[in-house]
Amino acid sequence: MKLTIGEIVKAQGIKGEVKVRPLTDDPAQFGRHRSLLVGGCPLKVRGASIRGGFVYLLFDGIADRNAAELLVGKRIEIDREQAAPIGKDEYYIVDLVGCRVLLSDGTPLGVLDSVDNFGSADIFTVKGDRTVRFPFLRRLGLSYDGQAKTVTIDKARFEEVCCYED
Repeated sequence: MKLTIGEIVKAQGIKGEVKVRPLTDDPAQFGRHRSLLVGGCPLKVRGASIRGGFVYLLFDGIADRNAAELLVGKRIEIDREQAAPIGKDEYYIVDLVGCRVLLSDGTPLGVLDSVDNFGSADIFTVKGDRTVRFPFLRRLGLSYDGQAKTVTIDKARFEEVCCYED
């Protein structure tokens, strides 16, 4: 299984460097990998740095701006086995997608269809009788049960931030 850890947003400079929007809590991990999957193709990492919340990467075989421009919009992935271990109350987004979502009183909302990142927050989209979206906030008290494939969130907090699609 692959984990998406970033997305290339633009070519940077004339020497083949790319600017990456990290989709991980640990942007430093880009520099710890010898190669990354870019758009499904393995590329060897020649250099990595973090500046202003973005990751800047150089890859072998990407020697100029024209070659770097061809990578814009591509997702960067790693094999799950390469990922850093996670803590007790942590999880990978890929594990949440497809889970049943319940409110704390047991009310089912539907199935978590996607998690999209819009800069400052992850937005969960749940599809059931109605489609509902809500930002991931710690105060939602999200709990994940990997065995039961369920995500439970605090009902009162959820009702403060949810947005139903009409």
